[in-house]
Amino acid sequence: MSAPSMSSTLVDRAVGSFARRLDRRSMLRRSTFAATAMVAAPTEFLIRPTSAYAAVCRCLGRRCPCGSLCCDAYTEFCCTLTGKNGCPPGTVAAGWWKVDGSQFCGSAPRYYLDCNAQCGTCKCRGSVCNGSCSGTPCDCAFGDCNNRKAGCVKFRYGQCNQHIGCVGPIVCRVVTCTPPWIFDDSCTTASRTDNNTAHQTKPCLEVPFGGFDGMIDVGGAIQVTGWAIDQNLRDGVDARIFIDERPMTSTPANLTRADVGAAHPYYGADHGFDVTVDASAGRHVVCVFAHDQGSNTSTFLAFAAVEVSGPLGALDHLTVGPSTVTVNGWMVNPLSAGAAVTVRLVIDEIEVTRVETALPRPDVAAANPGDDPNCGYTMTAAVAPGPHQVCVELVYSSGRTARHQCSEVIVP
Repeated sequence: MSAPSMSSTLVDRAVGSFARRLDRRSMLRRSTFAATAMVAAPTEFLIRPTSAYAAVCRCLGRRCPCGSLCCDAYTEFCCTLTGKNGCPPGTVAAGWWKVDGSQFCGSAPRYYLDCNAQCGTCKCRGSVCNGSCSGTPCDCAFGDCNNRKAGCVKFRYGQCNQHIGCVGPIVCRVVTCTPPWIFDDSCTTASRTDNNTAHQTKPCLEVPFGGFDGMIDVGGAIQVTGWAIDQNLRDGVDARIFIDERPMTSTPANLTRADVGAAHPYYGADHGFDVTVDASAGRHVVCVFAHDQGSNTSTFLAFAAVEVSGPLGALDHLTVGPSTVTVNGWMVNPLSAGAAVTVRLVIDEIEVTRVETALPRPDVAAANPGDDPNCGYTMTAAVAPGPHQVCVELVYSSGRTARHQCSEVIVP
């Protein structure tokens, strides 16, 4: 038998020293770590005072503490890299696996899609090209030990984009409760399972998602429509509307939207919102957010400027008599020019009477040919003596009202 080599002697001595620090139950594990340490970090393990595990878990040349996310075997989520839960430009979904009974999808499966770099003109050995050739650096995401690896794992499950024969390392992962073959129609239904990832998450995966359809002036108000979904299916989602940076209303996104259900069948169709918010006449900036009730996170959906049309008209005369108030004037709704409108008299914030415009106003018709020529009104109401606020308002067909003009009076 030949004499032992210097390297085998060092290994024996190192493993023996390491073994004396561990109990018998960890014999198998200590041997594995020691052997791995010799391969992964021989100088670190043999020369410096360190454990085999500490030598192995120094991640990607960075001095990350053992247990850091960068030291495990998985790739970082795409939303950490880009803010979006989708494959970033320059990558393709190359395969997927699932976790059964995930807490994040209402006990339904949770799916993980690997976003692999594209190889361009690089050549493959097998089905994955080299990261240096594809221009994909390998590191903790953003160089942070608290993030998992990005661009390091050379692996492909292979159920997605099978027409692409060669891909690079995995850049990041997408997570969804929607089956991959629906989320990305390039994926097949061939299933893989890895329940070890059941509890992996990041705050950026908790945010809701949705869409904005539009906002329109409906006369004295703004109608906003869209949809929003809680991707974890654990809580409801609200649509929150801000006008001119002021919070105006919050409404559940729970209306039936067949188009949303068709696009996201896993989540169903009951995720729409249609809300009308009162606004004064003039230009307003409206912002729309989807707000998840459980995680208390919001996703910006849209903002737009809207010109709101209010009632047009004039309060020509306001007269007071003994315990009475009389108003007369004219009013039109710019959204329904040429049609009669309903006007109401409000005294001290209480409606006392209402009428429909019907009195001829040739002066208005001459100045505004497109408006209703019979747009005049007159109203009289009994009121107690004393100071009062008298207001005239337009009543829209929806039942909403828009204040036109107010005056302070003293009734004898």
